[in-house]
Amino acid sequence: MNSPNHITGGTVFTGIFASFWDINIFDINILCVVWFASLLPDIDHTRSPIGKLFYPISRYLDKKFGHRTITHSFLFLVITTIIVNSFASFHFTLVYVLAILSHFIFDMVTVKGIPLFYLFFKNPCVIPANPEARIRSGNNRSELV
Repeated sequence: MNSPNHITGGTVFTGIFASFWDINIFDINILCVVWFASLLPDIDHTRSPIGKLFYPISRYLDKKFGHRTITHSFLFLVITTIIVNSFASFHFTLVYVLAILSHFIFDMVTVKGIPLFYLFFKNPCVIPANPEARIRSGNNRSELV
């Protein structure tokens, strides 16, 4: 998926689920966390907006692991959540986790899927099981739907 879709989808997904904890994501600080976290897994792609922003890290991750590997796994989610939780409040941490999960879910709907259990299993996790029903990444028409 492309960045605008991850930002939009991440905002909607996080907004809905954060509301279960009475968190209004439309505070500018929380909204910035949502936007940043909904793009963060693509830091392993040198041409993504976040990859360009953190180019040295992006280049290293791309060469060492490739796109949609380590940064699209539960391992990445757990490690980064521990880091965020060490200096942020519960609300920021929860919003961070929800935004990352939104990125994972939206990438799971693509044809390629993501290796959610990377390092242990490299098999892609996809939603739905039928490849014909999945979205083609980079196809603006299907991503818009």
